[in-house]
Amino acid sequence: MAGRRKDMVTQHRSTVVRQRQIINAARKLLIRYGSEHVTVGRIAKEVGISEAAIYRHFRSKKDILSLLVDYVEDNLLRDIATKAGSGGHNTLEVLDSILRSHLSAIEKRRGVSFQVIAEITSLGDKKLNKKVADTIDKYISRLRNILSEGVKAGDVREDIDLEAAATLLFGMIQGLVNIWALRNYDFNPEQKYVPLWNIFREAVIKH
Repeated sequence: MAGRRKDMVTQHRSTVVRQRQIINAARKLLIRYGSEHVTVGRIAKEVGISEAAIYRHFRSKKDILSLLVDYVEDNLLRDIATKAGSGGHNTLEVLDSILRSHLSAIEKRRGVSFQVIAEITSLGDKKLNKKVADTIDKYISRLRNILSEGVKAGDVREDIDLEAAATLLFGMIQGLVNIWALRNYDFNPEQKYVPLWNIFREAVIKH
């Protein structure tokens, strides 16, 4: 009985590792070729396994991309929670740190979050788009909560529309990443981010 339980744990661990490999391969291929050119065959080749092995873990490319959205959401929201809970900084410093970290992650891995969102959305699949929309809603909601805490702390103006301000932050980063990708990654997104952030900061800060 103990041996069987150990085998089941090992098998589960192996399945999780393989799924992560498949998800990471799909992410890389999305950025390299665009969503419409990502196939199960290309994913299998990137991982170094057969297509049949892919189908032992996922029913379709859509299922792979659906789990990829889950990973993107987990990474983004966990990062926000970590930085928001670090303490010792005012609200705007926390927001600035969050956005810079996401741009840094994008620059290192070209699209680990926001560019993947754009590529998956471009497929036009209604269920995937709904899932991406839910992820974006959660992201904006977390930013809105931080801004709300900023109002209470006296860092952010009381007359600011918090939902609009949080949506603007998301749009600022997503738009910047889209332009960066369209320009074939020929500029440093963090440098273009700074003046955008300064405009936002001056608009919401409580003087």
